[in-house]
Amino acid sequence: MVQKASRTAGSQWHALAGLALLLFVPRLLARLAAPRAPVSTSALETWSARLVHVALLLFVVVQPLLGVLMVWAEGEALPVPFTAWQLPPLIALGKAWAETLEDLHETVGNLFYAVIALHALAALWHQYIRRDGVLRRMW
Repeated sequence: MVQKASRTAGSQWHALAGLALLLFVPRLLARLAAPRAPVSTSALETWSARLVHVALLLFVVVQPLLGVLMVWAEGEALPVPFTAWQLPPLIALGKAWAETLEDLHETVGNLFYAVIALHALAALWHQYIRRDGVLRRMW
């Protein structure tokens, strides 16, 4: 159930973290455009790595947008964290859509905890098992 946006410190940090994710978009776009030194991997490893990177890229864009749409769906203003400012709603879809968006926001968030964990485990595998220098090449 969607509740009115509270001004608690916890909700403000949550909103700030979501909005901060959008700051990673230029970095991710630069990463996609930059040439990368090849790593000796199988086709399955290459495919898996690309799938996880695309999933992370989508998360950075989709998750904050779902949060914003969830708040705006009921016609509520989006509070700008730690300020008195609010962004007026651009859409008003109603309570049913707001609840659907809230469920989707939570589900996507939970799925990406798993994707983030998989990404971290793969990085550790490259560092300590394969010893192929992938972590040193990260920028």
